[in-house]
Amino acid sequence: MRTKVLKRIPLEKLMDLKVDYAFKQLFGSEKNKEITVVFLNAILQRTGRDRIKDISFSNTEAGGEHKNDKQSRLDLLVVTNAILSTCA
Repeated sequence: MRTKVLKRIPLEKLMDLKVDYAFKQLFGSEKNKEITVVFLNAILQRTGRDRIKDISFSNTEAGGEHKNDKQSRLDLLVVTNAILSTCA
């Protein structure tokens, strides 16, 4: 049986997830949906019936009031066993 060895990747070669683009590439795509569900359940401490079981991506954008304001986005529709809710 062959086993895979995980190689250590230097931190400077990894994407900085504090950058909006990098974060959205990892957590905001349909292909990484399972990663996003696990991440949201962990940071929101969702368990039991409140645990997130599915999400869909909507990419609704809202601009700021002033020229230099940062835009905000409502990217996810979250489904739990208990209710249908949204998460910003």
